[in-house]
Amino acid sequence: QKAVSDGDRGPHKEDMMLRVSALALCLLAGADAFSGSIPTAMKPQLRAPAVSRRAPVAIKMGLFDGFQKAVSDGMKTPAEEGAGSSDLDEYQGYILPEGMREFTFDNRETRELASVGQFSLGGQNAPVEVAYEAPRQQGWSPFGMFQKEGAGGPQRADKENQDGTLVKPYMYDGVSTFCIFDGHGENGRRVSEWCEKNMPSYLSNAIAEGRQGQLLNRITDAYRAADQALLNEFGYAAVEDSGTTMACMMNKGDLLLVAGLGDSRVVLGLEEEGVLGAQAVTLDQSPSVAAERRRIEAAGGEVRGEGVGRVYAAGQQFPGLAVSRAFGDADGKQYGVTVDPQFIGWKIRPECDWVVIAASDGVWNAIGNENAVEICNKYRETKDAQNAAREITETSRKVWESVARGRIDDITCVVVYL
Repeated sequence: QKAVSDGDRGPHKEDMMLRVSALALCLLAGADAFSGSIPTAMKPQLRAPAVSRRAPVAIKMGLFDGFQKAVSDGMKTPAEEGAGSSDLDEYQGYILPEGMREFTFDNRETRELASVGQFSLGGQNAPVEVAYEAPRQQGWSPFGMFQKEGAGGPQRADKENQDGTLVKPYMYDGVSTFCIFDGHGENGRRVSEWCEKNMPSYLSNAIAEGRQGQLLNRITDAYRAADQALLNEFGYAAVEDSGTTMACMMNKGDLLLVAGLGDSRVVLGLEEEGVLGAQAVTLDQSPSVAAERRRIEAAGGEVRGEGVGRVYAAGQQFPGLAVSRAFGDADGKQYGVTVDPQFIGWKIRPECDWVVIAASDGVWNAIGNENAVEICNKYRETKDAQNAAREITETSRKVWESVARGRIDDITCVVVYL
């Protein structure tokens, strides 16, 4: 699959919003938290390991209260380097299109992963003004009065955590599978739970049937079959405006296959010549991406709104979906939203590649790719994946709490030390 949006984005209103948001965050964190211009797409991002940080993390990312994403966090396009070889053993890192057409886990030796950890925190609704319930007396309003202290004033309420994870070391034939689900809509949690429960069997069957030259097609077929089964079981009304993203990474031996669906993301931690790097191995599939927009418009939909954009029926105010690929979202499927994943293949380099992080956008919109890798680096020697996942999630939550005026997103992370 082509795994990049077409074209360059020129100066735009959203860029000005980015700089305003970054400046506002800078005022919160201190002047040394932000300097220079907004960073451009990663190829991949390399930086020396931070010895200490005076400023809190997450200044370079910001998707709070309508602010645009401050960095595309994209990746170098495999297609830019030509078709490549069909022999997977010739690759180091990205597997180019010809290799992807022949991708298979067959004849790969299973190797033991160092450790796996996961952690999740549910989000919170936007703060609301809480009324002080005064005793009813003659002449008092039955609605009470607002109180600025004590139990009154702006308060947040916990929301249902719609995120989910799938952690299956050696799920089938030595293939380990790790997935992140980020549900949305009224029944988003039901959808993500259904996928957690049922996707292992669909993926296992795809791996069993997917011989060389067929595996990616079989996995795509599995996603489509699962989406139809979800619709059949829940009914149209339950998934009309509810669904889930899915970031799935499958590993056997020295091969990593990532299937991206929506804006949950997989990031590889690497080190080259003593310098840490963070390499995204998925692309956020947003409606505003040129290739996604073309598919949506060809299906009778349109993309409106700044930043990632939203999917609408042409000339209408529905469904307003902010991702262009997902399970469920039956209404959006009529206007170009698809359940077909985008695939990225990676040949693991033992001397460079040491951790893979899968997380919902509650992480990436808060701390970004590099900071997540740096947190994992703290636990690299002990391979403590559980505490790495916990710290990534809790750090992301602190960032949300410090800068988000509206809703706080669900935050979920899976860390796999290779």
